[in-house]
Amino acid sequence: MTAAGGPGDRAGRSGQAGARALARRLAALEEGPLRAGAAARALAALPPEEAVEVLLGLARLTDLEGRAAHAAVGQALVGPDAALVYDHLAEVYAMASADSLVEVTALLVAPPAVKGWVAPRDKADARLSSITLGHKKTMARTHRDPDLLARLAAEGDPRVVRELLRNPLLTEPFAVRIAARRPGNPATLRLLAESRRWRTRTAVMVALVRNPWAEPAVALKLLPGMPATELGAIAEDGALHPLLRATAARLAARRREG
Repeated sequence: MTAAGGPGDRAGRSGQAGARALARRLAALEEGPLRAGAAARALAALPPEEAVEVLLGLARLTDLEGRAAHAAVGQALVGPDAALVYDHLAEVYAMASADSLVEVTALLVAPPAVKGWVAPRDKADARLSSITLGHKKTMARTHRDPDLLARLAAEGDPRVVRELLRNPLLTEPFAVRIAARRPGNPATLRLLAESRRWRTRTAVMVALVRNPWAEPAVALKLLPGMPATELGAIAEDGALHPLLRATAARLAARRREG
């Protein structure tokens, strides 16, 4: 770990102002591709050392504005923007790695999930097997019947779950059940992380991060928004990816240091 007063500590202090300025700039933009693209261009315009400082500063912002900015950066890195060229990211990674800044390096890697997803051979629900995909999507988006919605969610088809997450009658406990389902389709879990409605719900994101079937690249980018108590639990959860646990432990330590 970086010692107190070492490179990581200096980066955190000097990057706070830049991180807050970026967060405020991104908050003025519509969430989604527009905001993610702006985040990518902002990072691409910074020298690698400055980019490390800003990314570290963002990882330490725990309010809603900071979490939204961190999420936009995460989106830009999961689906690389043309402005984020490989050579630039490689330099950022090398500098962060040299200072053991796992909060930053974790944003730039995509390790495989601990639990590999294998699509079931049999239909999850025989009663739905004869219904067309288009009809299922319509039912997911508009129906009120909780039993039907639960059966559609259990099938786990990302194309259907995407519509289900838009259903105004979907409750937070239901979304938590989708996030916690094991085994879970990583593509379905990613939809929750990308949802404007659900990505700010702490209980939903905690369930997603603690699901061993979630892509580490997605879970790692959600860690800064986790409550301190959850960070400690994630760090101790042997079912999760080692990098996810190590990053959670580092963030928890930073919170304790104030």
